[in-house]
Amino acid sequence: MTRINKFLASRSGLSRRDADKALTEGRVRINNKMPEGPWVQVDENDKVTLDGNDISGADDFFYWAFYKPKELLTAYGDGHGKQTLEVFPFLRENKPAYSGRLDYDSEGLIIFSNDGDFIRKLQNAEEKIEKEYIVTVNRVLKKSEIEELRKGITYEGIHYRECIVEQHSHDRYQVVLHEGKKRQIRHMFRNFGIRVKKLKRVRIGSVNLNELQPGEFREFSPKELREMV
Repeated sequence: MTRINKFLASRSGLSRRDADKALTEGRVRINNKMPEGPWVQVDENDKVTLDGNDISGADDFFYWAFYKPKELLTAYGDGHGKQTLEVFPFLRENKPAYSGRLDYDSEGLIIFSNDGDFIRKLQNAEEKIEKEYIVTVNRVLKKSEIEELRKGITYEGIHYRECIVEQHSHDRYQVVLHEGKKRQIRHMFRNFGIRVKKLKRVRIGSVNLNELQPGEFREFSPKELREMV
């Protein structure tokens, strides 16, 4: 037997806090009945639904790579005039958890799964999972600036860890991070008065964009499953 809030967190990708909120909002049913509270116990014979979607299956986990296009909010719900993840039917209907939030003007790889433990692993800074980006900027970095970025910098009171920075062409750089703070790369370059013109994430851990085009999904390959999950 498992408490319903823990069950929700493991099967839906919700955090424990969001699972409690879903229960309070009446979005959960156990055998077609609303549970009395987060303490209610369930087992493998119970049918549990979240927002009308059956999440009872113990082994029905999925792991998807997604190419987020530019000018799309990495969020569900009302975008206040901006498109959100809900423009994609699969995401609108299932609202799976994700790791690798990208800002509105950035593009590239995001990972979706209904395996809550896996998503939390990706979001745990202590795991130091690599995230690789191709960054186009408005001027060439000086060698001293590249060295500063590699060693780690502090910008507006926020410290950014050491990272990998390699020049691809006169205005394009490969950046590999082991953390994912809000608007991190833009802030790192802004520290030197440099504006990021284009930001594209191409890899998380061993998962690459490969041939994905903006707005496309693909399942993890067997090799990616072995190495990531």
